Amino acid sequence: MIGNDVVDLELAAAENNWRRAGYLEKICTPAERQLIQDAVDPDRMVWLLWSAKEAAYKMVHRTTRERIYAPHRYAVQLSGMDTGTICYENMVFHFRTTVDGSKLHTIAVPAQYLWYQLSCGVEAGELLQKDEQGLPFVREESSGKRRPASVSHHGKYYEVVSLKI
Repeated sequence: MIGNDVVDLELAAAENNWRRAGYLEKICTPAERQLIQDAVDPDRMVWLLWSAKEAAYKMVHRTTRERIYAPHRYAVQLSGMDTGTICYENMVFHFRTTVDGSKLHTIAVPAQYLWYQLSCGVEAGELLQKDEQGLPFVREESSGKRRPASVSHHGKYYEVVSLKI
């Protein structure tokens, strides 16, 4: 199980006014709103929190097949500037976020040991496909082996992450 989310920060700044009245109350916990308020770069913090929640949502959906997205029910806790955990009901996920220019990219996994089994992108000899329920996976052409994948796109950015297990 893996989740990822990418945010085009330039596009997000142009299209989303997260400062409008009531918006943060709908998507953030009180502790997250405090993180945003205290942040040196509040815009970056909003999108870091959002992308962590979205990455966790993708894992929950893959497990439950339910399309219920209630971002305020996903609680993000930072353990570093760009790392931490996301708690949803009785599940805990670990995340890492990187920022490269205007691309913010978050990857989340259910267990820390999975960081060492990540594969970013689709390599030669691999195909990105979807199963009968529309869930993405990477298939190795030579062996037919399938592994779970997460796909995200926003603006000019597109990311595929899978687990080599």
